[in-house]
Amino acid sequence: MTTAQHTHQETSDIYAGVIARLCSRHRMIVCKDDAQWILQRRKKGGAERPWRSVGYCLTRKALLHRCASLCARVDPAAWAALATLPEIFGGSQ
Repeated sequence: MTTAQHTHQETSDIYAGVIARLCSRHRMIVCKDDAQWILQRRKKGGAERPWRSVGYCLTRKALLHRCASLCARVDPAAWAALATLPEIFGGSQ
């Protein structure tokens, strides 16, 4: 049995920069250029590129606010992962 290789395509299910799955339809990633956090929504149905970006954030405060507005219920493990992020993208904790 082989495991799937991660990819550098942000729209892929196996993108290497996924930080957290917020719920069944949303996730948060680091962009491929390591410049910002991106919130994504999963498209319905089968698609070659199933994830679409719906928000871009440079601060943890903006990220948390956007996550709360996108998802009715964010997975507690995702909240915990987001809480460990620096206040500003690329900054220290």
